[in-house]
Amino acid sequence: MMQILIIVYVPYDQLSFKVVDSLYTAEVDISAILYKDGKQKGGDLWRRSISLREYEKTKSYKQGMKWSFSMPAQPEEFELHIKVEDVNSKKAGEKIEKHELESLQGRHLWVNQPIFFRKEENGGKEWLMSNNLDVESNSIFALVSVVSDTASGEDYLLRTKIIDFKGTEAFKVNIYVKLDSLVNSRTIVLPLKKLEEKEYKIKVQLIKDGKIVSESTKSSQIVFPFFLSKRYDIRVEQMTYIASDTELKKLKETAKEEREKVWNEFWTQKDPIPETPVNETSEEYFRRIDYANTHFRSFQSGWRTDRGKIYIIYGKPDEIEHHHFELETPPYQIWYYYNFGRKFVFIDHSMTGDYTLIRR
Repeated sequence: MMQILIIVYVPYDQLSFKVVDSLYTAEVDISAILYKDGKQKGGDLWRRSISLREYEKTKSYKQGMKWSFSMPAQPEEFELHIKVEDVNSKKAGEKIEKHELESLQGRHLWVNQPIFFRKEENGGKEWLMSNNLDVESNSIFALVSVVSDTASGEDYLLRTKIIDFKGTEAFKVNIYVKLDSLVNSRTIVLPLKKLEEKEYKIKVQLIKDGKIVSESTKSSQIVFPFFLSKRYDIRVEQMTYIASDTELKKLKETAKEEREKVWNEFWTQKDPIPETPVNETSEEYFRRIDYANTHFRSFQSGWRTDRGKIYIIYGKPDEIEHHHFELETPPYQIWYYYNFGRKFVFIDHSMTGDYTLIRR
């Protein structure tokens, strides 16, 4: 039986904090489940708490909390399902990865997946647990290691490549390494600013006499600062229910260096309590967007669906009637908003969970 090490990293700005005894607190539920051929083979659940003294940290996408867990597993191919859920907001993220856990019995040589770090001002290393690589950092480095059961002194070619999911090679570097100890490590500078904002595979290969004797692959996401990234474009598009056409046009067409100023001007006008450090309107609006994307997704993003639109504009219904098994009609729902004197009827014509608004 072998052990799988799972490292989970959550930026603080992805969590919903509450104030408890002058501290900003949040809780996270984490699950990791192993599947083999569609059947659960193992797994575990954890809850972790976070307490911060400074409000500014709660909005940081550069800082966050990391946890590590270990689980027993057999050497075989499996799917690893990891889910992280914010207890306060119920906002969740899930990742499914296919892995093959290889037995090391009988193997005398292998290469590890790269481990990322950036250099601190004092010359130390800040290890990055997240596979999201932030372009705003000065430099990101990858540490790759060759592990062998003997110090043979032989020379090998250590090749590191960055490949997108179309198979296009964006970066490659070759380094020769002499196996003069049991663990031989090399550091490689990653040219993040020359890459696009998307997911890549970082592949490390150990080559001898033109043949690959060992290799490992790690998936990583290149992340740009918010106001330079695709995330900004997505958020602006999602503001269609709260911004006018003129305001949306300005937000979309503003030069990148002016985006932060224009963004802040828009949300400041809608801040109900300017004295507080948080803008309650923007917080609640994007919380509803994220909730809609999680709960109402069909053939399109949840925020674009009819149920998503009503939820974002009016918030959580006071009451929902569910009609799943009517004999003469497809499934339908009735949402009641008593404070607004409104009700909305949604029907699932296609029987696929795609509900259409038919009456308001």
